Amino acid sequence: MEISNKKSGQILFLLKSLGNQITQNFEKTTDVSLTRYQMLVLLTENEIVSQSEIQHALHIDQSAITRHLKILESYEFVERKRNPENNREVLVKITEKGKHMFNSCTPGKKEVIGQLYEGITSEKIDDLIETLLLLYNNSKEAGK
Repeated sequence: MEISNKKSGQILFLLKSLGNQITQNFEKTTDVSLTRYQMLVLLTENEIVSQSEIQHALHIDQSAITRHLKILESYEFVERKRNPENNREVLVKITEKGKHMFNSCTPGKKEVIGQLYEGITSEKIDDLIETLLLLYNNSKEAGK
């Protein structure tokens, strides 16, 4: 499919701007960064997760994972320990304080999502998901 330079540029700009705006709204409403919230989601769903599993799940580099975990650890939301079976691996676990903070974000998350999807039909949502998945997969292929 051929797409004009103007339209392709507009799509890229809108995707980047939308991502930034969603992140700002989420952080303002919940008082936690979207990336750290995603980490807490992963840790809430799993008892113990390695830092490399977090990196793989969130698609961000290891140094960013470490920075975010240090912040979460400073608030006592997570604990990090070396794997006794593999000293090179760091295991991460959410604390009770972290679970409480995660649960307190739920109303704010629902508010942000509600505002984001206001006036959009479920059919349009399905089309958007399909289109974004195509863009994502095409982007991964182009990066190889």
